[in-house]
Amino acid sequence: MNSVLYVFLPCKKVYPIGITYLADFIHRRQPDVRQQILDLSLFPVSQRSQALRDAATAFKPDLVCFSWRDIQIFSPHEGDSSLEHAFNFYFASNPLKRVVASFAGVQQLYRYYSHIYKILSYPWLIRKEFSKAQIMIGGGAFTAFADQLIEKLPEGTIGLLGEGEDAILKVIEGRSIEDERYIIKEGGKVRKGQQGSPALLDALTVDLPYLTSIFPQHREFIGESIGVQTKRGCPYDCAFCLYPYIEGKRVRYRPPAMVVKDISQHYHQWGARRFWFTDAQFITGKEAYPQCTEILERIVSEKLEIEWSGYIRTSLITPELAKLMVRSGVGDLEVAITSGSQEVLNNLHMGFKLERLYDGCRYLAEAGFKGKVILNYSLNSPKETEETLLQSVESYKIVASILGEERVFPLMFFLGIQPNTDLEQRLLEEGYLSAGYNPLMLTPTSIRKLLYNPAPLNGFIAKACLKAWERKEGSRDPRKWTGSLSQTASADTTGQSGQYADKSLVKGIEGNSGRDALLSLEEILRSRKNLSSSAPSSSKSSATPVS
Repeated sequence: MNSVLYVFLPCKKVYPIGITYLADFIHRRQPDVRQQILDLSLFPVSQRSQALRDAATAFKPDLVCFSWRDIQIFSPHEGDSSLEHAFNFYFASNPLKRVVASFAGVQQLYRYYSHIYKILSYPWLIRKEFSKAQIMIGGGAFTAFADQLIEKLPEGTIGLLGEGEDAILKVIEGRSIEDERYIIKEGGKVRKGQQGSPALLDALTVDLPYLTSIFPQHREFIGESIGVQTKRGCPYDCAFCLYPYIEGKRVRYRPPAMVVKDISQHYHQWGARRFWFTDAQFITGKEAYPQCTEILERIVSEKLEIEWSGYIRTSLITPELAKLMVRSGVGDLEVAITSGSQEVLNNLHMGFKLERLYDGCRYLAEAGFKGKVILNYSLNSPKETEETLLQSVESYKIVASILGEERVFPLMFFLGIQPNTDLEQRLLEEGYLSAGYNPLMLTPTSIRKLLYNPAPLNGFIAKACLKAWERKEGSRDPRKWTGSLSQTASADTTGQSGQYADKSLVKGIEGNSGRDALLSLEEILRSRKNLSSSAPSSSKSSATPVS
């Protein structure tokens, strides 16, 4: 094969980091292979099919590689209107709100299925109009739902699970991919391959001049947050997380010099000043300290005046690392605290102690950290009780007292049940999910299950959240969010400027409704305790939902 067209399938506007590494990997090993990158997210919906057709017609690829990043009807967090509609439909005491929410829900289901069918149409377009081209597809969304999606794709499409560098290279060179993680449907039968060993990252780099020559749309990302990968793999066993399934549990590190070279190229050639480390965790454990420290030290020594961020466990931050983080330009952070109960965290296999998380926040404050922090809470996780919910409220207050209430933004998440996770397996064993269920089939009943918020606590939580979401006056903090979510390029395809990569998430931050939800929940639970303690012992009962 002599030519590869990479197609980044539509999602929120975000720098297509995975494809850039793939293209560079192939170019260094097969420099004569022609390559081109097409980001369909940057076109209006009505123009995407024609954009793909035009690119394939002009480029004449032998291989078309699709990257599918996102599939979800809603991100299960408070900034997403679909979650608000779902809560109103299931829990609102006002019948009119339930009716309105039901119509909104139907519209969202239509958009959900339409989006999936539209994305599936692009591989079919290639199969129909460019039948000689081999089709491959990968990305986080495809890896998560590969068993369901492979049935919807043209026969012979090679689906990649997790990493794709070695598999794509083998297909280009005409070699077998039997020792790679793949899935394919041929002759009506589906088969899978098992990966022998994951790709090493010691030669994973970016040649930016070459990248700009094969990615005509790169100008759309000048001035925006650029993704940089420092490692792959996650050693933790968080019950709800897909990272270990996608990238493996073995952590593989890129040399710090290569990481900072990527940053430096974008800094000097594109004028980039904001970067997002795309790792599952920037600090994966104590064994990651040398790499993380050297990366940050190089940023400082090369006088790269940047703002960077990433997923960071504050429980792993030391006083020395905190100072280096601040000196090297750490910006706003998103921290998955999940729960303020150590018992709940242990049950989810989160692998950290709350006291260490608080210590990390203290070290950041002492080092002069001035950014914002989102605290992601997954309310009503397994083993949740009224007492553990109150502990979550208290944990927010502790972090706010350390960093300052004006800089701490709690965000209410709910566990989404994803295939190939420990949480899914538990719920199948418990009978909460039925064997053979389709995670892509969404109905009012399945949505209520897949958005994990079970009785008896669901009513209290819904009431607190709905009360907070009804507040309309907006943020208490007028400063713009400057982390990985913000996009400041001149204009997007809608003609607007200053956009966010995840507008729904930022909505939750700007409204700061998470704080109100936690405090409302605290008020509801404490009033129940007071009522319970003042009632005769014979009238006490277990928790029941509140509508």
